[in-house]
Amino acid sequence: MPRNWSVKSILQTLRQTPYIIGYRLVSWTRPLVPGRVLFLSDSRDTLVGNQKALATALTARGYEVRTVLKDGLRARRTLGQGAQLCALMATSPVIVVDDFFPTIYPIKIRKGTQLLQVWHASGAFKTMGFSRAGKPGGPIKGSKTHRNYTAAIVSSEQVRANYADAFGIDAAKVHATGIPRTDIFFDNDLVRDTAARVRAELDIPKDKKLLLFAPTFRGVGQLKAHYDDSLVDWEDFITRHGDEFVIGYKPHPFVKTLPEIFHTHAQLRDLSAYDNTNELLMATDLLVTDYSSIIFDFALLRRPTVFFCPDLEEYVAARDFYYPYDRYTFGPLARDHASLMEAVTAADGGDMTLDDFVEFFVGACDGRSTARVIDQLIAPFLGTGTGVDQA
Repeated sequence: MPRNWSVKSILQTLRQTPYIIGYRLVSWTRPLVPGRVLFLSDSRDTLVGNQKALATALTARGYEVRTVLKDGLRARRTLGQGAQLCALMATSPVIVVDDFFPTIYPIKIRKGTQLLQVWHASGAFKTMGFSRAGKPGGPIKGSKTHRNYTAAIVSSEQVRANYADAFGIDAAKVHATGIPRTDIFFDNDLVRDTAARVRAELDIPKDKKLLLFAPTFRGVGQLKAHYDDSLVDWEDFITRHGDEFVIGYKPHPFVKTLPEIFHTHAQLRDLSAYDNTNELLMATDLLVTDYSSIIFDFALLRRPTVFFCPDLEEYVAARDFYYPYDRYTFGPLARDHASLMEAVTAADGGDMTLDDFVEFFVGACDGRSTARVIDQLIAPFLGTGTGVDQA
């Protein structure tokens, strides 16, 4: 056994052996298909965020967009679906992922293919990937996860090194193109019209603001994700702030349950099924979150944010951040329910701290990120496809 391998990493590779073999067989016998872009996800069964923005723009340019999606790691592919995945991966000059996709990591990507990671989060917040080596939830010894990306995108020059470390790739492969899904935040008319539409869809009265409660999950990974809703007294929240706000709850996609009160109270909205988070942010007047990368997107709208972190020390010990937590807080920090109620009252639109935050973490986002990603990292590969791998 190689010194840098472990039993777990060998088993990790063995589980993907059918895909490794299938990919190689197709690569030997079939050429890359010019103009084809393949989008892959093991997290959801529809294109969202960066993948949706890129797919829409690529389709408009006349390229062939293909998808292989499933709504979670627990979902299983049939034999036929697995064969189709191998064929599409091996014949697509560009493959785009936006999250963890274990099937592709043990595969040696054929010459002429761009494997592009357009990670679903902006900025650099919670440590992830190889930045967590030796910590719970970090990569196992000898893991090949992320390491075969030929390119990745980030939201600013300052966070390129963070993502290179997380993915275990050279920083030269990480490009500060900005984040495609943020382009819409720079169209003022679109923001206004979308906000009005979303408010109508959610039945928000004209005399109410929308407060969005959007915490990240606790636990290690998709299969063990949870959030402790008892941290908030929702009845008191409504009593204290219900005259000003309708309160929407958008849990992390890994968290599948909400307090029952959100299904019964007129001042509350269950937004767990609302897939387009960016559109939801456009309609949001005040964001309450904790360690979620949603702060990077919402900061582009220059609206107030409250940080609700009753477990800050525990979270730092278990997960940690790329920078000290106060580097991220451009709004009031609440440590319990009582201080959360006070922070909601005191929250405003931010100051120079917000300007510094935006420049450092999302400075490459300017409304033209989708075009840059396509022009620099996708289109140059789409004219290939005449050769067949021989090895």
